[in-house]
Amino acid sequence: MDGGNLSSGDEVDGFLEREFVAAPKVLTSSLYHYTSSDAAILGILANRSIRMSPFQGTNDLWESRPLWPNLEGESSRGESTHEDVVSIWEDIDRYIRGYSKVACFTQDWELPASAMRPDALRGWAHLSLWAHYGARHTGVCLRFDRDRLVAAFEAGRENAIHQFHGSVRYRSAEFGDGPHGISLEQAEEFGIDAVALRYAHVHRDRVFFRKHADWASEAEFRLVRTDLSTEPHYFDITDALTGVVLGDAFPNDRMPALLAMLANFDDVELLQARFHNRAFHLFPREALAEPEPPPTPMPTTASTIPPRRPGDLAHRLDSLEEAERTAGTDRQAAIQVAAPVLQTWHEGLWERPELCADWSRILVNFYPHATAIPEEERCKRPGVPGEVIAYEAGLMMVGEHQPQYSFTWVMAIALQIMPSGAGRLHACITTEEWRIAGNDRRELYRNVRDASPDELVEASREVLAGLIEALPDARSKFDELRGA
Repeated sequence: MDGGNLSSGDEVDGFLEREFVAAPKVLTSSLYHYTSSDAAILGILANRSIRMSPFQGTNDLWESRPLWPNLEGESSRGESTHEDVVSIWEDIDRYIRGYSKVACFTQDWELPASAMRPDALRGWAHLSLWAHYGARHTGVCLRFDRDRLVAAFEAGRENAIHQFHGSVRYRSAEFGDGPHGISLEQAEEFGIDAVALRYAHVHRDRVFFRKHADWASEAEFRLVRTDLSTEPHYFDITDALTGVVLGDAFPNDRMPALLAMLANFDDVELLQARFHNRAFHLFPREALAEPEPPPTPMPTTASTIPPRRPGDLAHRLDSLEEAERTAGTDRQAAIQVAAPVLQTWHEGLWERPELCADWSRILVNFYPHATAIPEEERCKRPGVPGEVIAYEAGLMMVGEHQPQYSFTWVMAIALQIMPSGAGRLHACITTEEWRIAGNDRRELYRNVRDASPDELVEASREVLAGLIEALPDARSKFDELRGA
């Protein structure tokens, strides 16, 4: 009994997850790199270059530990001891991983603007990456243009044996050494270095671009370079940097240094990530360098909202918990009462696409929503004065004129169950015209009916039938409104 638009938080979350899975996802041209404020300010931005780190230092054991290929064929030196084989493997690994460097980035995906959480897959919105690489949200996330970053990387090929770039693929299990091996005869003919480097080139996807599925949330894009040096490699990112996203806890006293470094770049956007109610939000950041004021001490005076109920805190807390327990019991019983009604409506609306199948230039979607209940009549939280409603839920059919953000038509039906088991049924049809100064909403049909527990299912059928009967006239009025 949450008083919100949907009948429960679980239903809201379930809808979000289903929408997230089904929504089309578009890969953007941006890449993101999480790092601490010092690494960004004193390193990357100060030097206008990014450091490619040793491949052996990656965090996935699939990569930070050796991958020893099968050794095929016979050595002309005769039988080899176990120590000889291990030495060969170590030599191979030195050329495959020991001389390789990597720079890691997070890919950026867009969801439709109509999604309830359109930023869920943005490259700057990964909680675990902020925690692991962004210094627990006190760091920054650097945004790069993918094509310009790759071009800058490719421009620095001097002394490189291999340079690769691409998206990482994630797997839950692998066969380890795989089906391909290294020929000892070729190693003796061409040298173990040449054979190992050839192996890394041929099997680069498996060697450099595959990680365990545990790391899939990183959505990684990486640059890989192999040369004959164990030193890090740097390449210029001046033309590729397009933005800097500050972490939710980025310290304001680091702003002067950050702004001084950004003065060396052109057209770099400064943004602030803020976390609120389990979601990230992104805002333009004003370039203020003043230190933040110290936090206000926790007040010890009375609450800013005085309670209506008498009694001390312990008494009022007990009363609140008792109200919540009672409401929870009533809610579970009411859900059982509501189930056959909702099933009837589901079959009568959701499973009847023919109701709107012939409607030109209309995109129709269905949602679980109690929108048919007027806002002022929605159920209140437990213990709040007013009519007690144990449970409310509903369905709505939304038709959007194409192109979107112009005219919308909504046919909705909902029920409220009282603790006694009696119900109140709501049905309505509304239209909404999108306007910059504020949308114009009109109600074309409204029906409200109270029903006893014994009458509830039959009454729900009649309310649904009345709603469907009103549909043609409402459609005609909506078509007139949208000029169809």
